[in-house]
Amino acid sequence: MYRLLIVEDEHYIRKWLTYMVNYKELGIIVVGEAENGLQGAEMIQTLNPDIVLTDINMPVMDAFQMFKETQDNRYKKIILSGYNDFENARLAMHHGVRDFLSKPLNAEELKSSLKDLVLELQQERKEELSLHNDQYDTLEAVRPSQDILVNQILIWIQQHFQEKFTVADIAKSFGYSESYIYKKVKDHLGITINDYTSRYRVKQAISKLVEDPQLMIYEVAEQTGFSDYNYFNKVFKKYIGMNASDFRENIL
Repeated sequence: MYRLLIVEDEHYIRKWLTYMVNYKELGIIVVGEAENGLQGAEMIQTLNPDIVLTDINMPVMDAFQMFKETQDNRYKKIILSGYNDFENARLAMHHGVRDFLSKPLNAEELKSSLKDLVLELQQERKEELSLHNDQYDTLEAVRPSQDILVNQILIWIQQHFQEKFTVADIAKSFGYSESYIYKKVKDHLGITINDYTSRYRVKQAISKLVEDPQLMIYEVAEQTGFSDYNYFNKVFKKYIGMNASDFRENIL
């Protein structure tokens, strides 16, 4: 789900914007509402929205000053205004505004604009992920095995990766000693069984981060079988070159 922040000083319009479109249908969730640019800037920095839908003229701080205050944050901008004049349009272009919608706003017009932005965000995410494929290659760099037992062990790991287990647990499941299982996997894959498990879990963690931006990092760690948040970030950084929080902020 992509995160939307609504910034509008008029209370009833702000509430109307919150419910006027079926955001969930578009893959969007409203993460916050702000009544002026100053509050909007604070929310942009804390909530990291993907899209900001904002009025121009507001008390305390207008939209353009808000954009300036949050220029280090990455988000798409849609402006609402009752003044469709050249100066505002020029400033909007300067600040990289994606769309300029005039009041009174038509729900279908907003929906169409948001659809286009979601497509842009999806494409950007794919492109950014492809640029980092060299980092993810280490997750796939496993020598293929023709050994039946080794393949059964890998399937077992893939089926139980969300659980906390040890090599001893795997060995017990197959009726072999821990040392035999450990050596068998290392000889056939070229990596240890613990290394394979970590790679598989990190790969699943990346999928969860991409598929559900609302998941907290500790939730991703728990759902992929890591014992704690700090250990998860340590393993994630080992294979990807950055921790999960930085990955989400810079790549997604």
